[in-house]
Amino acid sequence: MKRPAVLVAATLLWVPLAAGGGGDARIAPGKPAGDVQGARCEAVMRAQLAKPYPPDGCWRHEDFALAAYWLNQRAAEADKAILTELEEEFPASLKDGSFHWHAYLLERIYFLFGRSSKRFPGRMSEEAEASLLDMLWQWAGPRCRLEMTFPERDWWTWGSENHHAQAWASFWGAAQIFSRHADYKGRRYADGTTPAEMAAAFNDYFKRFARERAAKGLLVECNSGYNKYTLGGWYNMADFSEDAGLRQRMAMLLDLFWADWASEQINGVRGGSRHRCYPGTDSTAGSSMDGLAWFHFGLGRENSQHPSHMCAATTFWRPSPVVVDLAMDVAGRGAYESWSRRPGLAQPPKAGGPPPNYASDPRHPFHEPRGVYQLRPEGGGLLRYTYGTPDFVMGTSMVEARPKEDWAAISSQNRWEGVIFAGHPTARIFAQPLKPARGSVYNANWSVQKRGALIVQRLKTSNARGQRIWFDGSLRRAERDGWVFAEAPQAFAAVHAVGGPTAWEADAAEQHHENKGPPGAGLWLKCSDEFSPVIIEVARKSDFPGFGEFQRATLANPLRWEKGRLDYTSRWNKTTLTVFADYSRPPLLDGQPLDYAPRRVFDSPFIRSDFGSAVVTIQKGAQKLTLDFNK
Repeated sequence: MKRPAVLVAATLLWVPLAAGGGGDARIAPGKPAGDVQGARCEAVMRAQLAKPYPPDGCWRHEDFALAAYWLNQRAAEADKAILTELEEEFPASLKDGSFHWHAYLLERIYFLFGRSSKRFPGRMSEEAEASLLDMLWQWAGPRCRLEMTFPERDWWTWGSENHHAQAWASFWGAAQIFSRHADYKGRRYADGTTPAEMAAAFNDYFKRFARERAAKGLLVECNSGYNKYTLGGWYNMADFSEDAGLRQRMAMLLDLFWADWASEQINGVRGGSRHRCYPGTDSTAGSSMDGLAWFHFGLGRENSQHPSHMCAATTFWRPSPVVVDLAMDVAGRGAYESWSRRPGLAQPPKAGGPPPNYASDPRHPFHEPRGVYQLRPEGGGLLRYTYGTPDFVMGTSMVEARPKEDWAAISSQNRWEGVIFAGHPTARIFAQPLKPARGSVYNANWSVQKRGALIVQRLKTSNARGQRIWFDGSLRRAERDGWVFAEAPQAFAAVHAVGGPTAWEADAAEQHHENKGPPGAGLWLKCSDEFSPVIIEVARKSDFPGFGEFQRATLANPLRWEKGRLDYTSRWNKTTLTVFADYSRPPLLDGQPLDYAPRRVFDSPFIRSDFGSAVVTIQKGAQKLTLDFNK
């Protein structure tokens, strides 16, 4: 195996950061200094080198090779891992359509360690590099088409949001590599497009993508565990794009994503509503992005070796100081409301027209293998609300009472609304109906919330069964006059189903996603009337002398439930919520109907932007960052 005579030593380097990173920073694979994120990265890379995770398959080879090259140790074994993947694992992943889970990681290895790398050139042997490029061409050459980048398809999504993100980012990376490589730049894709033409088209696509998502609410799979897969390609573009506009936009998009995450988390556990949050551990104990967040902020799950975290583990991007402050200074955020619009409504299909496909050729692998979601770029119908305090974070996705067919399934699947509490990593209360015998729950609830008062009700247009409220086992409980009261380390909560009695039931593995995992450490409060509105009240302990006083104050709140109309006034939250249980009218917030499409796409003390403007302000105290995606 041939190698250059001179290798770049694993010594301290000055690396310029992309926009949003706050200037230059010391990045030192193998010997970090003055860079805490780099030190966390090295710890995980050394763990991957010693015991790669997972222990087999494509990811095992990719993770080991990334760690070995990064640390500049055992490079010959890393070369062998790439060769072994080509020979033993790649054919199956190509056949079953799963290679997009791996292509962007292989591209990261190439960008970092290939002969033309601007970071650490030549750590990968020529033979391993040739094998890596061969895999990318075998996958992308027949599959990547120019029509996948057409502007009229900017709000199309293939398969799911994270599948699409991984595949399209991998097509972007492959095209950049091929367009500059002597052995590939003269080739043509199956549709006749040259690598240079494809690279330019995907640059333009992702510049539009960054602007559109920033302007209209970020991700459909909001606060989902799948976000870790979506972000992998964003890190690649922020680190390696030679198009300065794309590099800057993706760096800004990362700042916006992490600011959105930071403003809703306590000690790495993110609150607020979730989309595509599966029943089981994901709901009762999990938190989205906790493994990635540890690299950037030192919060959440430490030392994760999960393959989806490896781009964040090796990125040169750094969050801006204001984003770091949002994440680290929970007390300094105080108590605040956050309103945001999120994409989710599906674009109605054209009457009598063919189903949308990314490739017009019926024999093409992307013709209709998973289907295409067409989203409405104008949004509407979904207003996400979060109330944050240093003691709890509570949130819901307030949606119109629509048929489930109106929503893209990647938005309406397994929505989660409820509250997380400070002081314990799994302390939480949330609503979650029973899943159907097969598949997931779609379009389960509608709701209305103001500060710490929330009313949630099952929708009859859902495929769900029943209605249940989860109480984590760490919470002290008491029952009184049809209410269940709970005490968390720093907050009190109360839950009441207005339409009938309730009963306790244990968690069951058969109600978990794919029947996996042990029962959760808590209990379900099951509603006898599955369509009964449920009130959830939460208050900070500092607002009451004790648990008994909170209970008495809650029971004294005005509540009227007549002829399918619920009016509930929370005196300490200074709000009146109204729900029409027959869905005949939208909920009322202090007597006014909800506006599901307000002027601002982000509206909180920390993140503000008008819908469609693509100019976002992130602010905390005297710190202010303006992200202009129009430049």
